Amino acid sequence: MAATSLADRLRARIAANGPIAVSDFVDAALYDEAEGFYAAGGQAGRRGDFITAPEVGPLFGAVVSNAVDAWWREAGEPGRFVVAEHGAGPGTLARTVTAAGGACLGSGALEWVMVERSDSQRLRHPEGDHLRSVVDDGSLDRVDVVFANELLDNLAFDIVQCGDSGWFELRVGTDDTGFALVGGSPAATPAGVDDAPAGSVLPVIGPATDWVRERRRRFPEALVVVLDYAAATSVLLERDGEWLRAYRSHDRVADWLADPGRCDITIDLPTEQLAAIGSPIIETQAAFLRRHGIDALVEEGRRAWEASAHVGDLAALRARSRLTEAGALLDPAGMGSFLVVSWPSQTPPLAGRTAARPTLSG
Repeated sequence: MAATSLADRLRARIAANGPIAVSDFVDAALYDEAEGFYAAGGQAGRRGDFITAPEVGPLFGAVVSNAVDAWWREAGEPGRFVVAEHGAGPGTLARTVTAAGGACLGSGALEWVMVERSDSQRLRHPEGDHLRSVVDDGSLDRVDVVFANELLDNLAFDIVQCGDSGWFELRVGTDDTGFALVGGSPAATPAGVDDAPAGSVLPVIGPATDWVRERRRRFPEALVVVLDYAAATSVLLERDGEWLRAYRSHDRVADWLADPGRCDITIDLPTEQLAAIGSPIIETQAAFLRRHGIDALVEEGRRAWEASAHVGDLAALRARSRLTEAGALLDPAGMGSFLVVSWPSQTPPLAGRTAARPTLSG
């Protein structure tokens, strides 16, 4: 396959200035405006390149709708309640939250903002009186909940390696075969490391932690909730680099460096680096979903299926689908083991605030 011009541009940059940071390579591979993976149409979903919880089916959105109602009530049921969903992709979660209804939505208070930097993804966003699509959150005057599902693992990251005399940065250079990792400057010992054998590699998620800090700085009133695959640093050390994966059309890609812009690049997040920000609450996705009513929704679906299975209409099939979806979302060896990390609001709720909702526009 002919090299992409993105690859040529990266090679030229390396030839001119020397090896580049892994984070620079990853950011270009995923988000380059002309040929990054997401600019070129990479997306979640069964017809896309990977599956996230919203694409499993509408059950996840129904549970998130329950969570939004709970957060809205905790805030005193204000007349305007803004949820900013970062990394909204094609808008699947917004669609399923809308379909679920919910008290906050029904009251007219909910303003769901889909934040997505990919132009091709934003073109697919749904429209509605309570929906807004933006490229970033710079235009938002306030946010009650910052919500990000499998976003942080898709932000750029760096890699450090343990050597005989300490940790050092790995950078992206070139050799006779293409792009390759090469040694760089000394680096600090990653959080959560007590001891590691020489050759061990770990991610440093500076862009992800910076993203969380910036959201908390800009919107101190907001509850920040991120859902992602993450693990303790000791666990990542045991994975011997398998905490980094690349996908295209649901298949694993062997060499994530080989063809920038042609595959999704994702990592398992080190929990210690996230936990160093404030005092977050960390729970499994299964615990989060159960806390917000997934079991009741599944039971409701089971009863509806039993009552109408003989009809076999679309409503009956949707009811039965909840059982299958719940199995995937709660799977302790899969999505159920993902972590939900929540940073509480840094300001007291303004009980009963009734600020009018502004007219929404893209």
